[in-house]
Amino acid sequence: MPLTTNLIWLLVKPSDWIVYLAVLGIVLWRLAIGRRLIVAAVILVLVLGVLPAAWLLTSPLERRFPVPTNLDRVDGIIVLAGAERASESTFYGQPLLNTAADRLTTFLMLARRFPEARLVHSGDTVPDSQSAVARKLLLGAGIDPERIVFETKSRITCESPRATREVVAVDASQRWLLVTSAMHMPRSVACFRAAGWDVTPYPTNFRIGPDPLSFGLPENLAGVDLAAHEWVGLLYYRLRGYTRDLFPGPR
Repeated sequence: MPLTTNLIWLLVKPSDWIVYLAVLGIVLWRLAIGRRLIVAAVILVLVLGVLPAAWLLTSPLERRFPVPTNLDRVDGIIVLAGAERASESTFYGQPLLNTAADRLTTFLMLARRFPEARLVHSGDTVPDSQSAVARKLLLGAGIDPERIVFETKSRITCESPRATREVVAVDASQRWLLVTSAMHMPRSVACFRAAGWDVTPYPTNFRIGPDPLSFGLPENLAGVDLAAHEWVGLLYYRLRGYTRDLFPGPR
């Protein structure tokens, strides 16, 4: 399944289309179509990298679920994997994180704020293990190993709810927080709701601010790719029947 989704992503990744068009344009430069392809590549750079395309695509995702403010009782906290640089951590022998590191720092903050809550880190990768990186970091930061469970079976977001329920007992009366990147939260909530688990979203790792204008071309293109990945993921999960809601909202 991850191989299938990765192949689909190779075909629809926006910034890659700039390269595809430019290369085809160079190859076919002697023909009129080749020059048109070069022009199309330049237009894509301007639209995706200079205009606020990344902000427009990201804003609805990140603002879909607000950070909850009234948290008088929390029974459990789940953080989704994705912040861990597994292969680099294996190579250097220390836990290293990527730009989604806020997932784990927020998780640590909430774990201290709600000392009675059960803790779950959900998701893993092979051959290098994201779960192993998170274990080393979280236990090294002082989390009681008797309090936290590391779920290692799930490979995609929609496998996390069922895999997590296999390692922790959950009932409908309990309040569980779900911690993940704000951009990734709509797809994550859709997966948990499809599994019959009404978690409380706690978004973090916000990538955009109030100002839509940003003149960092590489950062803008990367932002477009990340947002497009989530929109495509929402559609793909819905079409495959993994979720019931195309774009879930707050309840």
